[in-house]
Amino acid sequence: MKSKNAIKTFSALLICLTIFGKAKAQDSTKVEQPTEVKSLNKIRLNLLSLHYEREQKIGKLTTAYVGAGIAGTFLLEYNYNYNSGSETKTYFDLSPNMYAGIRKYYNFENRIKKGKKTINNAANYFGLDVATYFSPLLKEGNINQYNVIDFEIGITPQWGIQRSIGKKTNFELSLGPTIRINKYQTYYGVDGRIGFSFLL
Repeated sequence: MKSKNAIKTFSALLICLTIFGKAKAQDSTKVEQPTEVKSLNKIRLNLLSLHYEREQKIGKLTTAYVGAGIAGTFLLEYNYNYNSGSETKTYFDLSPNMYAGIRKYYNFENRIKKGKKTINNAANYFGLDVATYFSPLLKEGNINQYNVIDFEIGITPQWGIQRSIGKKTNFELSLGPTIRINKYQTYYGVDGRIGFSFLL
């Protein structure tokens, strides 16, 4: 008799815990996450730049954007010659620039299923960024040909992420191969941006 009562008590306890767990899980998903991107006005503070950016919704998961501000460029050039040895050159500048591009977000549904935020376009994306860099306001370094550049274009296919930190701040990271074109040469490299956006 005692073992039957223990089994009944244990079963009732297990049923109560299951019902309570389901109710708690439903409560935690009450905040509905957006299933589409939205238009955003941002002040972007990246590692080497400060910009105003408008990200405009043009599709359910697609945005176009345009921005302007001050961007820093850092170049490191390493040369090795068998006769004269190695030589390292560096260059840094701060230039006014403008940029525009398109982003296609791709993991909104997966983030929602995992209980993660999608507010303020908090998702991963693929995109294309086209930037123009004007005559530098500040120049430093020992790569001579860059001392007279007054205009350059950068084209960067990119992968990136945005993550919401509170209601008015996003963390942003983008990476991709880039091609830079100026009147002296065309060169290739990697373009990366990391920083925060403050939503207006």
